[in-house]
Amino acid sequence: MSLIVRHTAISAAALICLALTGCASSGGGASDSAPPGALATNPFASPGATSFSEVKVKTMRVYGDSYSALDFTEPRGTINWATELRNRGRVERVDNYAIGGARAARGTSTAFDRQISASLNGNNPIKSDDPLNADLAVVYFGYNDIGINGSADGLRSARAGYFDGINTLIRAGATSGSNRIFLTQIHDWSRNPRNDPRTASQVVQWNDFIAGQANANPNIIAVDLYTVFNRIYENPARFGFVNVTTRDFRRSFIDALYLDLNHFGNRGQDVISRTFEHYLTRGWEWASTVNAGAEAALRLNQDIDNRVLLFSHNQRQQPRSGFAFHAMGSLAQEVYQPSRPGAFPLSAHPTQRDFKTTLNPSGQDTRGFALSFHPEQNLGRNVGSLGLAINTSHTPRYFSERHTALSQKTDFNATTVYWHKAVQGFDFTTQASFLRTRTDSYKYDDLLDLRVANAGAGSTWSFEQRLRHSSRRGNLTFSPWLSLTHLTHALDAQTAQSLYTSDVRYAASRSSEWLSGVGLDVQSDPIDLGHRRSLTLGAGLSHLFSFKRDAMAVTMQETGGFGAFGAVQRESFTRPRINRTQLGLNAALSLSPTFNVQAHYATDTGNLKQGQRVSLQANMKF
Repeated sequence: MSLIVRHTAISAAALICLALTGCASSGGGASDSAPPGALATNPFASPGATSFSEVKVKTMRVYGDSYSALDFTEPRGTINWATELRNRGRVERVDNYAIGGARAARGTSTAFDRQISASLNGNNPIKSDDPLNADLAVVYFGYNDIGINGSADGLRSARAGYFDGINTLIRAGATSGSNRIFLTQIHDWSRNPRNDPRTASQVVQWNDFIAGQANANPNIIAVDLYTVFNRIYENPARFGFVNVTTRDFRRSFIDALYLDLNHFGNRGQDVISRTFEHYLTRGWEWASTVNAGAEAALRLNQDIDNRVLLFSHNQRQQPRSGFAFHAMGSLAQEVYQPSRPGAFPLSAHPTQRDFKTTLNPSGQDTRGFALSFHPEQNLGRNVGSLGLAINTSHTPRYFSERHTALSQKTDFNATTVYWHKAVQGFDFTTQASFLRTRTDSYKYDDLLDLRVANAGAGSTWSFEQRLRHSSRRGNLTFSPWLSLTHLTHALDAQTAQSLYTSDVRYAASRSSEWLSGVGLDVQSDPIDLGHRRSLTLGAGLSHLFSFKRDAMAVTMQETGGFGAFGAVQRESFTRPRINRTQLGLNAALSLSPTFNVQAHYATDTGNLKQGQRVSLQANMKF
């Protein structure tokens, strides 16, 4: 046991150094802080973003033909997919260089290379050295290169011009830092009313070529329009279309796909816009589930320390030997109310009731227990106490609004072992936890009236060491402390349904993070209430900050469907640094020498609306 004590003392010294190092190096501004549960940022997310709705491209540069050109859509009164992205808040500025009739092949005044020259010589050059202002280049060519009856040279000139144009953009910084290029795989051009159906094979060849360009270059993503429009062709009514084969200018604003023999109307343009939006945000909600596991682990560590160990740390008398049982749970109430119009459950079976969560804004219902053991003194000199905790959290499987584009919830099951040791006026606590998380997500598209529900899983390992020193001042015990926490996260590979593309296979790298905490707990002596009952009050103030937090590298690959081009999207999702202060209040009511109940309130001072939690615990010694 002496070896363990020496090892713990060394660990504590290292803990103090690392914690102080973390304090000295945190120095981050507001952009480094994030409230509990903040989602992982993607290259286009604003600093500290907490929702995928905060994804916004600084400048989107569009290169293409009449499917993207303002000089084609605006005179016809048709919406433009790029303009729609800006109108929905996904893009701050659109520089649209697309021209009707343009090709990827060189040799005309409207070709891809001429559009790039115009953009590079304009008044808004690509910024390759500004990580906070990520730009997006969208390349959308191929229709005019294939033509009505097919490309005479088998698309050789088109591929050469396209390849040269992409490399020009890369050299200009379009893939540097957080900048990205989207290469657009075209819809089945052969199904347009005016075109020769035999051009279908060239459409596939062209899309294969685009997929190859995306796979060969980092920060270039292939956007699949082929799959979503083939879905529409195969089942128009399901997507709200009545006519997808002939032109109908008037109805193209309502339920027809084509406004003329070769162009989409309003609804088709809207589908293009939403598909691009999907590619801007996909992977966001998947990568962000890592943060949910981290938050659950940190909260669990704090709960065990505050509500299982803290009150025993500062007892004036020698701790009672034997077992102590701690039953823990949140005070969140799940109140049933009649379902509102449009309320939609995640499960496949609708219900007439849905949940309204009170007292706990996070909506999670947390339950668990801990079992502590303090050996008899004759077993060893100040052996310390050991414990095991089992916890679970559950969020009702119902989302508040059917028409929310994305809703998520994360549940977890956790197992923790902990050891508490007092050495010469210091308390050492070591906690090791394993959390298994499950995330359910729901997506909805009101234009297509489509919804998908997906479930994923992951795991988090947490190892925390905490050093505490207690001293008395009158009837109060003051306990300053330092902590060091290491977390590692892994997400299981998952195949998820998509609203617009074929199913997507997600995989991610393992990530880790280091966090340091410092705090002060204050506890009163027991207040005698008579009849062998007493009340103990406590309060705590703490600050937690992360000094190293790995990004989450995610790969996304469409698994099949009509496109089946196998393009792989690779993204690295950085995660905002944790930098927050929390206030906690404790009260313990002792009803007998072997039984007491505790109430605990905690709030994140920087996020009072969503950072409050109230919980209850019962303890029994035997």
